[in-house]
Order: sequence, then structure tokens, then C-alpha cells
Amino acid sequence: MERLSTTGIVGSGVLSDDTNPRDWERRIAERSEQLYRLKLLRKLLVVWLFPGNLLLAAAVVVGPVLWRSGLLAAVLAGALVASVAISGRLLYREHLAVRGAESELRALECANREELLDELGSGDLLGAQRYYRAQLPDIIERHRSEARRDRWKENILQVAIIGGSIIAATVTAVAMSIVEFGWAAVGISLLVAVSAAFSGYAKYRERALGWQQAADALEREYQSVELRAGRYRRFDNDDEAYAEFADTVEALRNEQVQRLRSTVSGAIGQ
Repeated sequence: MERLSTTGIVGSGVLSDDTNPRDWERRIAERSEQLYRLKLLRKLLVVWLFPGNLLLAAAVVVGPVLWRSGLLAAVLAGALVASVAISGRLLYREHLAVRGAESELRALECANREELLDELGSGDLLGAQRYYRAQLPDIIERHRSEARRDRWKENILQVAIIGGSIIAATVTAVAMSIVEFGWAAVGISLLVAVSAAFSGYAKYRERALGWQQAADALEREYQSVELRAGRYRRFDNDDEAYAEFADTVEALRNEQVQRLRSTVSGAIGQ
């Protein structure tokens, strides 16, 4: 079996030339924990950038009306501009950090898998199939992670649409008596329209449902092959059962890829 090239991984410091295979699990666990923390911070920044700044925008509109202060309006407007700029920049930096950590984690996992497959030997097909099943929980978790990510994006857009619509209606009513707030009503209405259009284009809800369905289907196969349930009850030996299992899992993963492509192409065609 051809070994996976890890030159880029070694050069980046993720792996060293004398990496001990026994240390890979520890390194993968450490990298996974780092990735979890980065993603958590990114979620907090998303909350700050979208709902947080939306509430601050509402304060910019409502505050001066309640307290009749032009100075307050200027201070709140400056705070809004600064908040959007800072949160946007921090979110972008955190996004790059998450992508880097994900790439390093995938590199570690790939190198670890190749090493273990080499240890099994080229003739141990059943061992390779069993190892393939052992790796399936990681694939399932990634599918569910993608589903959670798409649901999170959809929820953010819905908050912007619903909250923005309420604020836009309030500002429009205020603008009937205070003409200066007309521009705010236009801006917030534009934000709502853009959010609604992007939500319809990206189809995050459909994508999240597809990822979740694929994860559930893979988990059923994962449990069934060991319990000899469902389609696997007719097999008397591991060779046939695990061959069927590998074929079914690959078919399910290919189906998910085709479904995702269909969703994206359908959004583009609209």
C-alpha cells in the first residue's frame, strides 16, 4: 500500500520525522480539544457580530428617541461602527484559526490511519474492513457537526430576519414623526431583505437535514454489522458481513455527496 505523503505536515510542525505512533492518539485528542475551544469562541463572536450588533443598532435608533439626546445618538452610532468592525475582524481571524486546526487534525488522522493500515498488511482485508468500521464514529460525528453548523447558520439568519423585521417596523413608525430616522428604516429593511435572500439561496436547513439523515443512516449500519441485525443477519461469517458493510457505507456516503451537490446546484439555478 502506498504511504500517504506527510511532507507538508512535517514541515508545518504538526508531525515530526520521528513521530511515535503511540503518541498520535494523544496528539489527536489535544488537537481536537483545541479545535473545540476555537469553535466555541467563533460561536460567541458570531453571536456578538449578528444578534449583538443588531440589538446595538436598535439602541442607536430607540435611545435618542427616548432620551432626546443628539450626543447619545452619536455615541451609540460610533459604538455600533466600532463593534461591527472589531467583531468582524476577530471573527475572520478566528475562522482562519479554525480552518487551520481542522486541516492539522485531518492530517494527523490520515497519517495515523495509513500507519495502522500498513501494520495490518496488504493481505488482511478483513482487518482493514474492521478498522474501517472502527473509524466510522468519527465520520458520523463530522456529519453531525456539519448539521449543527448549518442549523446554527440558519438560526442566525432567522434571528436577523425576524428581529430585523420587528425593528424595521418600529423604526418606520418612528420615522413618520421624526424624518431623520427614515434612513435607518431603509437600512434595516435592506438588511432583512439580504438575510432572507441569502437564507433562501444557501438552503442551510435542507443541508443540515441531509447531513443529519446521513449520520443516522451510517450509525444504523455501524450498529447492525456487529449485532448481525437487518441486512447482516443472513451472513454466517465476518468476511461477507464486513464486505457488505463497507459497500453499504460507501453507497450512503456517495448518496450524501450527490444530495449535497443537488441542493447546491438547485440553489444556484433558482
